[in-house]
Amino acid sequence: MKLETQRRRLRQRATRLRGNVAELARRRERNRGRRARNWVPSVAITGYTNAGKSALLNRLTGADAQVQDVLFATLDPTVRRISTGDLTYTVTDTVGFVRHLPHQLVDAFRSTLEEVSGSDLVLHVVDAAAPDALEQITTVHGVLHEIGAGDVPELLALNKIDVAPAEWVAALCRACPEAVPVSALTGEGVDRLRAELAARLGRR
Repeated sequence: MKLETQRRRLRQRATRLRGNVAELARRRERNRGRRARNWVPSVAITGYTNAGKSALLNRLTGADAQVQDVLFATLDPTVRRISTGDLTYTVTDTVGFVRHLPHQLVDAFRSTLEEVSGSDLVLHVVDAAAPDALEQITTVHGVLHEIGAGDVPELLALNKIDVAPAEWVAALCRACPEAVPVSALTGEGVDRLRAELAARLGRR
């Protein structure tokens, strides 16, 4: 009897949580619709987990998004606005990816990941100090295709150049010639990144 009662409570809680997720998805869809009607371009920050996405968002926008060196620290999208000259656009921080992302997690983060597929540009943040940075880029590309965002234009930002070996950064730049090397910690390269974001969005 006690076990059955616990199961019933868990089923009820799961139903409530699914309802909450569905309502959040509807709310975000309405927000995306308002931004589209107002012709406000949108940038979704994505990348492998712990690449420094939230730190780069803070550096780009002066926001105070949560920054933690833990898996899936960002579960709810953080949206901020940037103005560069005559151009105003939104930047959204999203959940970090890992290899072999389980389908259950894809479903759980569906409303968060929809921010990526509905964006005008993906800002793909790469940890340039990671020995397997190129493999991480491939992993993120695989997840983007899985969630239907494979055809969204992409800009690579090679983050953490303040700690990455110079030869690693040079090799990544050769492999990804259009990438922008930056440091969310020191601010190096961030002005160039803002200019490139504005240029890409201006051509959309």
